[in-house]
Amino acid sequence: MQSVGKVLVRGFASKAPWQEVAIPIPWGEIRGKWWGPLDRRPILTLHGWQDNSGSFDRLLPLLQEEQRSFLTIDLPGHGFSSRLPPGVYYDFTAYILTLQYIAQHFQWPKLSLMGHSLGGITAYSYTMLYPQQVDFVLCLDGAKPLVQKNRSSLMAKNLQAFLRNNAYAMSAEEPPSYSLEEMKQRVHLPNRRSVAVEFAPYLLYRNIEPSRRSPGQFYFTRDPRLRTGALMGFPQEEIVTEAHHITCPIFLCKSTEGSYFEEKENFYQVLDVLRRSSAHCDFQYVEGTHHAHLNQPEGLAPQLRQFLARRSPAEPQVGLNGARLVSETEDPRVTRNGSWVTDHSRC
Repeated sequence: MQSVGKVLVRGFASKAPWQEVAIPIPWGEIRGKWWGPLDRRPILTLHGWQDNSGSFDRLLPLLQEEQRSFLTIDLPGHGFSSRLPPGVYYDFTAYILTLQYIAQHFQWPKLSLMGHSLGGITAYSYTMLYPQQVDFVLCLDGAKPLVQKNRSSLMAKNLQAFLRNNAYAMSAEEPPSYSLEEMKQRVHLPNRRSVAVEFAPYLLYRNIEPSRRSPGQFYFTRDPRLRTGALMGFPQEEIVTEAHHITCPIFLCKSTEGSYFEEKENFYQVLDVLRRSSAHCDFQYVEGTHHAHLNQPEGLAPQLRQFLARRSPAEPQVGLNGARLVSETEDPRVTRNGSWVTDHSRC
């Protein structure tokens, strides 16, 4: 798998090694990058909405330790991971179940979790639901489940949107295609220009395919059903109550240029509880946008290293337990040796 590193090193600054892995799940497989020794239970690391495991390619080299591992996965329907079956709604429960399937597969007694945005919400929600199964959790600009107003009307709207997106996902027609420069702008512009243009390729690498209809152009491969909003949620009162049960160490950060995506008081109400319930609650503000961990990882890494320094690396485990390492022979997407990759990686 050294060729993976070589492709990215040629255009990116990261020289940290990872190995592409595939983990079986009932509807296919979860793909991801395993950073560090394979004989250690890793920190299971989750990306944000419509991103992929490339989101952490600039941060993790700054967190590497000899005996600490990270497994950054592509959530279902993202990156190289399998989509959910046709007709199935992407809700946060699908991501919680994915963590359960991974933990069961590797026979991990506990999980160590880190996540950004949707990944942070998923990591926090898992900890909230199974507080005894998590030894620590890190939430980067996303933690507690969001509380939406007018949930009934929002549910009706989202169900109709899902039917449209599901039909689009089942269509055999190729999605709209764009040049690489247009692709980078489509990653850069949403969410108040959260992703810097120069770092957009880290998210594009596992998220696009060359167009068959329009040479020199590309289309997004993520599942169109991901565009549909959440169906269900927790009331704020229940989230506050459940926060009392989170006793494991927890790291939370908010980006200074990011959004709360709900009433900001909801977040600080839960934070106040966590400061009293957690064995070690570390809350920090981080300079930058919602994707500060990608744009400016050197600003966040020292805070994460300080938190992790108080957590011993996980115990050894017994191999991959049936998960497999994926070579470029099996899946050419791992290395992307075509000429477009050279241009892409040097963007």
